[in-house]
Amino acid sequence: MSAHHWVLDLDDTAAGMTLAEPVFDDRGAMLLPRGTVLTETMLLSVRRRGIDQLVVLDDTVSDADLAQERERLQQRLALLFRRCGDQGSSALLLQSITQYRLGDQA
Repeated sequence: MSAHHWVLDLDDTAAGMTLAEPVFDDRGAMLLPRGTVLTETMLLSVRRRGIDQLVVLDDTVSDADLAQERERLQQRLALLFRRCGDQGSSALLLQSITQYRLGDQA
C-alpha cells in the first residue's frame, strides 16, 4: 500500500495526476501503467478509447497516515491468521493477501 487513491470520472481528472492503477482497453491491452503522470494528450487518448474512469493517487495523504494504515492492516491480518501457523497454504494465502493489501511495500 503505497498511497490512497480515488476512482474519478474522466471529466474530474487533470493533467499532473498520477495513476494508482494501470489503464486497460476493452481487449485487456495495457494503455498506461501504474505510476504514469497524466498529460492532456493521455487524457484525450483514453477518452477516445472509451475509458470513462481512472484510479489516481490521492497526494493529500501524509506519509505518517500511510504508515499508520499499513500497521493497522498488518495487525488485522495477523489477527485473522493467528491460528493458521507459518506453513503450507495458509502462509501462502497470508503472503498473497498481504502483498495485495499493502502493494509493493509488502
